[in-house]
Amino acid sequence: MRNYEVVFIFRTEVDAYKSGLDKVKEELQKAGATIVKEDDLGDRELAYPIKKESRGHYHFFDLELKPDQIVQIEKNIKLISEVLKFLFVKKEQ
Repeated sequence: MRNYEVVFIFRTEVDAYKSGLDKVKEELQKAGATIVKEDDLGDRELAYPIKKESRGHYHFFDLELKPDQIVQIEKNIKLISEVLKFLFVKKEQ
């Protein structure tokens, strides 16, 4: 298991944010990820429009996850319409 940080940007509508967050957590649990820390970073202005949206709701996770699960998680998350963008980063030990 390795440590990763991931930030998701969701659509800003409350329903879209909540349903998107639930779907992301479900995908992480399916992959066997352990959520060490979770932080809601709130609604922010985007530097450039993403999928015709100028604002996004940011959410941060600190995870423990097997490296071979990342590719499958990314494929599944790309299908979630509420997620505008996301980025996995491996933490230094």
